[in-house]
Amino acid sequence: MRPKVLARASMKGETESRIRDCLHFLPCLYRDRAEAIQTMKFTTSRFLCFLLIPIFSFGAKKVLDVGTKPESVCRGFGGKLYVTMINGDEPGDGEIKMIDGDKITVFAKSLNNPKGMAFVGGFLVASDETMVRKIDKKGKVTVLAKAEDFPKEVTFLNDVARSRDGKSVYVTDMSNPKWMFDPDGERKLWPLGSDKAVPPMTGCVYKVTLDGKVSVAVPHGDKRMPGPNGVGVTGSKDKEILLMGDFFTGNVLAYSDDKLRIVAKGMRGADAVEAFGDKIYVSSWPLGKVWSYDRKTKKSKVLSDEFTTAADFYLDRKGKQLIVPDMLAGKLVFLPLE
Repeated sequence: MRPKVLARASMKGETESRIRDCLHFLPCLYRDRAEAIQTMKFTTSRFLCFLLIPIFSFGAKKVLDVGTKPESVCRGFGGKLYVTMINGDEPGDGEIKMIDGDKITVFAKSLNNPKGMAFVGGFLVASDETMVRKIDKKGKVTVLAKAEDFPKEVTFLNDVARSRDGKSVYVTDMSNPKWMFDPDGERKLWPLGSDKAVPPMTGCVYKVTLDGKVSVAVPHGDKRMPGPNGVGVTGSKDKEILLMGDFFTGNVLAYSDDKLRIVAKGMRGADAVEAFGDKIYVSSWPLGKVWSYDRKTKKSKVLSDEFTTAADFYLDRKGKQLIVPDMLAGKLVFLPLE
């Protein structure tokens, strides 16, 4: 990420404004903002030299404390950010919060364990255990599809992605994840090939329209995808390509023309998956990582391994950043893209 060069004619007010923005990332250097502004009133060129060292060399990121167990984030009404909050274990204590700048408010209540969410057709659509919810611009929550509307039993609806037609969403059922974890470890997946990990082979992807019609988008039963968590959509409106991140195997898979293929491997605990240009971005909930996979070179690299639990991020294409919920840390992290 290369910073833009400021014009030499920058005014005093502009410089002070940039200093104030800088202070969001550098709170520990001064006792208060007034002291910082007085101390740092020097020429624009010197200010930039000071600013670029801590932010760009050391990779400082914007972080917001949002509450208990943020899971998924997307842009919605008015271009604001909306976050699903699992909160506690009680039925009905789940929420959706709205973020406007640094102001955080509760937008919708009375959900159970909301997970993936997308904005489509003028609604927020979120998975919630074995149902899919629809939320209008006033925060009113209704059931879009209940468990019995699905063609087979659903156990753990997770990620949600907007379709290209703007009239439906894709929703993963990753199966109950208990079979994936070693109970003696903390967020520790069984090794690949372990006879302790016995998948029920029910993991699949559904398509749900805004009028509540449910159909199978990616069928269950493929050993390469026993537990799909993340889902993203690429391709064209006439020919969508679905991308899935399998939580247990770490496979990133593509599905189109009724065919499933592996795109990348080795990203275990895959949560969110999104394509942008030649890159595919993947987060890992148990490993606390975010990867970038280059579709040209076929190589992946770790963008960050500083998360506790990197959950279902929002790919901010305009801002060239990932907005990543760190679920167990209760934070949103704004991760710049390279």
